Amino acid sequence: MGKLSLYLAMSMDGYISGPNDDLSFLNPYQIEGEDYGYSTFMNQVDYIIVGRKTYQWVISQGYPYHDEKNVFVISKDSSALPNPNHQYYSGELDQLVKELKESTSRIVYCDGGAMLAKSLLKLGLIDEMIISVIPTRLGSGVELFVDGEIPKNFIHVNNQVFKNGLTQYQFEKI
Repeated sequence: MGKLSLYLAMSMDGYISGPNDDLSFLNPYQIEGEDYGYSTFMNQVDYIIVGRKTYQWVISQGYPYHDEKNVFVISKDSSALPNPNHQYYSGELDQLVKELKESTSRIVYCDGGAMLAKSLLKLGLIDEMIISVIPTRLGSGVELFVDGEIPKNFIHVNNQVFKNGLTQYQFEKI
């Protein structure tokens, strides 16, 4: 059976974006030749679930959105998608996650955004979190966790510190 992994970056004070969905705090950490383990992670992923706003933001920036993967965009809007492997999903999250986990022994990747991640956490569906903490404070924006704290039903199992100060933490649900 597969597991649902949340993999994303946030500031030291718990924000995944600044005011007005500003992601510029990530720019200094986009270093050529350094992907912080993302390629290795993606090689283990069969399915991706992502919120509509996050999906549309990536597409609007001119990037393809994981064209080689089966992607479920969580939304009530059934607009046309740029890739036939991508589909909108407006049903019950617990049902979708259950079906995807049962159909693979690999990872189901939650790519965000905050609303989706919070819903999945509230439902107890996330099995693992890989959080890259950017060594900067934003002070406001979109907060992932209440008061920036990792939920108590997760334990820290590993971390890696990079030369530029980014620290990547891995947590598993207990």
